[in-house]
Amino acid sequence: MKYSTEVLKMLSNTDQPLSGEKIAQNLKISRAAVWKIIQKLQATGYQIESQHRLGYIYHDNSKLNQYIIKKNLTAQLSQQLGFEIHQTIDSTNIRAKQLSFKKHLHPLVIISDQQTAGYGRYGRYYSSPSGNIYLSLLLPNPSHQLVPGLLTTATALAVSLSIEKKLAVQPQIKWVNDLLLNQKKIVGILTEAITNIETRSIDQVVIGIGINYLTQLDQLPPEIQARAGSLRKFALAAKVTRNQFIAAVLNQFFQIYQTYQTGNFLPAYRQRCYLLHKEVTIQQGQQKIAGLATDIDQQGCIVLSNGQHISSGEVTKIRLK
Repeated sequence: MKYSTEVLKMLSNTDQPLSGEKIAQNLKISRAAVWKIIQKLQATGYQIESQHRLGYIYHDNSKLNQYIIKKNLTAQLSQQLGFEIHQTIDSTNIRAKQLSFKKHLHPLVIISDQQTAGYGRYGRYYSSPSGNIYLSLLLPNPSHQLVPGLLTTATALAVSLSIEKKLAVQPQIKWVNDLLLNQKKIVGILTEAITNIETRSIDQVVIGIGINYLTQLDQLPPEIQARAGSLRKFALAAKVTRNQFIAAVLNQFFQIYQTYQTGNFLPAYRQRCYLLHKEVTIQQGQQKIAGLATDIDQQGCIVLSNGQHISSGEVTKIRLK
């Protein structure tokens, strides 16, 4: 396992072929051992081409690879972020909460190719087939305070900007945690706080991001097909792999995250929030609140024309004014 990881890292960090001899010399193993390691990596889905007389070259075929992600991050983030990559997991948010029992000084990124027990708001089942992006951030919270409305809206904007820049298509933001394309959901975001029972403060935060990146809609359950969208066509046309797109989202998120509590990103969020100036119905538990959405305030709350500021809830109906 150690040598497999080192070989993958070496191949991922160069755009030139690496000879088996050079890999063997660097790791102090035999060329035959290198050949076996390459075969094993190929068998698990990594696209490694053997070029005659030149050596091995790695091609990013969208198989999750932390070294490709790191290569596309800013230099600072590449050093700061820790990664945990899974082929299959129950839920990246569940895993992040498990890891939160040990305090971390730097953010952790947990990513999986698929989830068996993914969930969204109110614990609802979240369909998580292979090929998409299921990512959770475990963030230390040194201030011990949290404005969830701002953090969720900041995350939504970061993903939206990444889609616009990398895939040349502009989604719409549905307050507070969904991104839509042609009225179909392509992104869901779930923010969860990790509370210190002794101090009653929020020590860490988990942000879960699910992106229908390479979704083939005809492979989804019929009841989900009606409301789900996919970035697949745009991702393939732009030739942006999952690893490259994940890096773009992380770069964009941490750029906004540095000052998100000021709300200075909200003008850009408001421009993309398609609920504004529409009649909406918001479900809060058993209560339904209806009104004209006029603004998003400086805390990320939706503002209705009657003066109500609503910090949480689910928009269940949208009507043109």
